[in-house]
Amino acid sequence: MADARPTAAVAPPAPDRPRGLRARLASIWRTLLTAGHSPRSLAAAVALGIFCGCSPFYGFHSLLSLGLASLLELNPLIALAASQISLPPMGAGIIGAEVALGERLRFGRWTLPSLPSVHALAPWLWHHALLSWAIGSAVVGGLLAVVGGLAVWGLLHAAKHRPWRSRGPAGNVPPPAATR
Repeated sequence: MADARPTAAVAPPAPDRPRGLRARLASIWRTLLTAGHSPRSLAAAVALGIFCGCSPFYGFHSLLSLGLASLLELNPLIALAASQISLPPMGAGIIGAEVALGERLRFGRWTLPSLPSVHALAPWLWHHALLSWAIGSAVVGGLLAVVGGLAVWGLLHAAKHRPWRSRGPAGNVPPPAATR
């Protein structure tokens, strides 16, 4: 008599599933960064993050970039990472360039005060140069966003269209075929 027990179908293992914890975490991270995003949208997320990072809204760069990236359906992790452009030591140079450019656009002169200490910079910015900082941040942030976005798009586009896309069994990239 035949066995009446039901037999469960065994699914074959997924061929592309990474083995090991480190490989799985790397796969998850790669998916979070690039899933469903084209080089154009990733470059736009970088540009948005850089623009938000150059804004004078210190303390809100992360929230601003995450919110705008979600609203514009861009990758929020990429935008968040790019918004960190204003961290030290880059932040001081970016703020100085923004204020100086804003002063130039407002008053026609390149002006930065000679302050006795860094602690005197915040009150000077707040009382005298906040509008100059805002104007300069729009220009400098826009320029840096365009440059950063184009650089990322170019790198991703080149990587996507490289002539050798497949990897060998050991993960080695085969060299391009020599033509005679």
